Amino acid sequence: MIVGLTHSHSDGDVQALARLLHDNGWLEEGYTGGIAQISPRGFMHASDSRVSESVTGFIAMWFDKSMDVARDQGLDPAIRAAGYTPVIVSGVEHINKIDDEIVSQIRKSKFLVADFTGHRGGVYFEAGFAMGLGLPVFWTCRRDDLANLHFDIRQYNCIDWVDTTDLAARLTRHIEAIIGPGPVKSK
Repeated sequence: MIVGLTHSHSDGDVQALARLLHDNGWLEEGYTGGIAQISPRGFMHASDSRVSESVTGFIAMWFDKSMDVARDQGLDPAIRAAGYTPVIVSGVEHINKIDDEIVSQIRKSKFLVADFTGHRGGVYFEAGFAMGLGLPVFWTCRRDDLANLHFDIRQYNCIDWVDTTDLAARLTRHIEAIIGPGPVKSK
């Protein structure tokens, strides 16, 4: 059974894997008869390893011409200024169904920025999906549309922006404060 769970070819491969885990301090001494004990250090490593190494921030928003300026002068530059690469599905070349591509891109991201201006169902779905994956979600909404937020998300700290300069500055600070500055240098 352990052979299958570890995607090994043989019990010998499992024993080699156990030695490697032990050498890294992640497994207690010994692997006999299919029984092994994860060490405290192994548990700590497993919980730390869930932190994404991705440098992308996915943008979920209403695709309406009225929101192009918010994307181009607010959301996109804020993510770049924080040191990450913004990804918006409309800018990704693909041959998938759009929903499959959205899910794929969210899975590859370090965090998601959800702008609820216009209150599109897809934005709510994408934010919820990212939360289910354990990704940080940054909530934004234009101030004049804030009263229309669904009650399920009103308790989250939402950046209620007035203009794109306000949005970019506040979102950058928020990203850096929550997940830290990213490794991608802004151009």
